[in-house]
Amino acid sequence: MTPTAVQATADCERWIWIELLGFDITAPDLGVEAVLERLGFIPDAASLLLFNADVIHTHGQRHPDRPYPDDICSYAGHPGNEERRLQPWTPRLLRQLVVTLQAHGTRVFISVFDLFRSQEWIGHHPELLQRRRHGQRAASLCPWKHLADGRLYEDVFCRQLEAVLVDIGFDGFHCADGFAHQRLPIAEGDLSDDMVGQFLAATGLALPTALEGPCDDDPDRLAARADWIESTHRLAWITFYAERITRFMGKLAATVHGAGRLLVANTAWTKDPLEALYRYGVDYRANADAGIDAMVVEAAAGAAELDGYERVSGRRALHPMAAALLLNRACMPTTPLLYLNGIKDTTEEWCLLRHTPPLLEADILALSHLFQIGDGLSSDEWRRLRQHWDLANEFQPERLLGATVVWSDAAHAAQLQDCVATRRWPMHRLLHHLMERGAPLHSIVRLEDAEAVRGPLVVLQSHVFPADELQRLVADTTRTVILIGAPQAWPGKPDLLFFDPAVLDGLAGAVYGMAVPRPACLADIETEPDLPPDLKGVQEPAGGHAMFYYDLPWRRVSNAFLQACNEVIQAAAGVPRLSADAEGIRVQAMADAGGRLRLLIGSDAHDYRRPAIDVGRPIRAMTIRTAFPATPGAVAGAVFSVRVPGRGMVVVDIDLEA
Repeated sequence: MTPTAVQATADCERWIWIELLGFDITAPDLGVEAVLERLGFIPDAASLLLFNADVIHTHGQRHPDRPYPDDICSYAGHPGNEERRLQPWTPRLLRQLVVTLQAHGTRVFISVFDLFRSQEWIGHHPELLQRRRHGQRAASLCPWKHLADGRLYEDVFCRQLEAVLVDIGFDGFHCADGFAHQRLPIAEGDLSDDMVGQFLAATGLALPTALEGPCDDDPDRLAARADWIESTHRLAWITFYAERITRFMGKLAATVHGAGRLLVANTAWTKDPLEALYRYGVDYRANADAGIDAMVVEAAAGAAELDGYERVSGRRALHPMAAALLLNRACMPTTPLLYLNGIKDTTEEWCLLRHTPPLLEADILALSHLFQIGDGLSSDEWRRLRQHWDLANEFQPERLLGATVVWSDAAHAAQLQDCVATRRWPMHRLLHHLMERGAPLHSIVRLEDAEAVRGPLVVLQSHVFPADELQRLVADTTRTVILIGAPQAWPGKPDLLFFDPAVLDGLAGAVYGMAVPRPACLADIETEPDLPPDLKGVQEPAGGHAMFYYDLPWRRVSNAFLQACNEVIQAAAGVPRLSADAEGIRVQAMADAGGRLRLLIGSDAHDYRRPAIDVGRPIRAMTIRTAFPATPGAVAGAVFSVRVPGRGMVVVDIDLEA
């Protein structure tokens, strides 16, 4: 029996992102019924990953029964998976698949990448390929360029996209990798004559005489031109790219909405608003305002950890991605966000469900809502996934036990120039390093709504906030406000002021509205100068700047200072305290309207841990909501213990004594 469309909560949607290989052209219904039976639910939407944009470029030029190239029939044309080998899909079969899914109540989106294997159309347009800073052509499209005949590629693409949406019947376009953002950082490409010409026309800047004229076929001059942009006009280059991509997004939105369809777009890889802008020239808020109906937030932390990307920025990938989700939510306050959980990818060769179940469980519990689905998963595996998703969405918190980060649009705009000029840590980096150390920072509020927050507030990179905004925040003496940033003219008189003891001209913290003892970890540390990294040339790691998961170079911040900030935030928040075997353990606490506590107890350790946790009041009853462990640990008054798997998470509900 086909499952019905039942949601975990009213504001939760379940989407899948799947390649054609997940379906079966030999079945009368193309395998749709079988897929839905394994899923156990009706997806609200399915994005079909057709990979090669030639499916759009060549639309209308192919006989309805002529097969598509292999790299449209599967992701990058890979030959098969556990279920079946690659099959020859045709335009007629694709339309039938869309209609069949829609008949079951699922909206269907088309998605493509900037990459390709076959070259039916793109092979005739090499001028569209990304031009890197040393002259190489990358095997990916740059959607912001011109065709050889002078037409803008985006105009041709939009015209073809409208025909695809109408003729095949898609419900919308999922603007994914390479179209929602460049594949390369803008310090690396596209730096062609085309894009630099657009940059000069938009800004009114003039090249040095030695760099005038075409450079595409002269690698040395092209690299010198790239260095000139990087060293003298970096902010202008970022601003140009942001405006250029937003203009493209506006045309896409007009096209898709004009056809009565929806536009969803990916974030720039896994990046927060600042790094997306600095590194990829993507302005999330401007793009959302240009007409995006929903944003797909890339947050496949477990997949990144399996591939070893976690080592470039802190202990785990989970914390930077969790921090990015908070900041993205505040940056785009009215745009629906679909959180992408990576589960399995045959082409990219990883599978959390089978190889590291604890990582997947922690991923879903922390970063729920959109799920990237590959293929070849059994009904039992889908059942396990549904259990994780339901648990992640069933509890309706009335309040969070922790501190709330403050978002300011003005501060966000100012931190770009501050980061370029000083290389101080931006909001995102401060946030995820504090999260990693256990700081209870699991909520965010926009400045204009800060008065509604009941608990303490935390302002990160406080020196980029306008003075009147800081004064407004600290004026209410009935609550605690913690400012963390460069030393500045602090508003009013802080109750506690502390500095990074290991870094000259480093960061500082100021606490208002609470008498907090000076953290012990700040005592007796020898002060050293802060030596900025080598910022010559590309301001990204040498040899790794083309990959999104490499960290950017920043000034030093000592572990002692970060731990001091953590201690101050924990003291102000009054959250459950860890008392034993707690290294690498993090606790997120919340309460429902009836006062029941839900604790999400996560571990960054690789081995089992059994922390003792003090919730502050005597415990009447404790229930473990995850499958592991099977039995609760010891309870003594307000303290309980529980066994937590390595890199996993345990969810516990607690009823307190009256």
